[in-house]
Amino acid sequence: MTFHARISGYLTYRTHAHLDAAIERLTRGGWLNADEDWLLKGHPGQVRTSSTIDHERNLLVIPPGVYQNLGRITTELFPGATAGKVVTSSSDNCFDAWIETPLLDAADIPAGEGGDVSSIRCIDLERFALSHGLGIKRLGDPGHLQWQHDVLDTFHDHYDPDVHSILESPHAPSK
Repeated sequence: MTFHARISGYLTYRTHAHLDAAIERLTRGGWLNADEDWLLKGHPGQVRTSSTIDHERNLLVIPPGVYQNLGRITTELFPGATAGKVVTSSSDNCFDAWIETPLLDAADIPAGEGGDVSSIRCIDLERFALSHGLGIKRLGDPGHLQWQHDVLDTFHDHYDPDVHSILESPHAPSK
């Protein structure tokens, strides 16, 4: 079973080896090709966008979009992270959102290994919708799907990092 999630974010790594391990995981999973282009649904011939990786700054940027199964493995990208933020939401048989950031000790985890590397803050999207004047629509209510789309748009407008500015900046982002 696949899981589609809307994701945007960035991670900066302590070493090139940590960045390389994250790139290898994304390539193995079919999200990146050998040229480090982001792929659409893992299809080698369908490029979502060109590379958003800055090797000099050990920076990996996940461009905003809907990804197949990437939401399941984002924690695997955090070993070695010194700063970052990954924002995820989904309405794929759920209505969930979360924000993942590196733990202080994540930078000390060896490249390619797991452990306690990130903190995940779950967001109650119904509470978020109410606090942003979007009300609540229940499954079966007219306009429910559009309401979910509007809530997710507002959520990402509110929480997504400005990945384009991060890429264009000459300095690595800090916490």
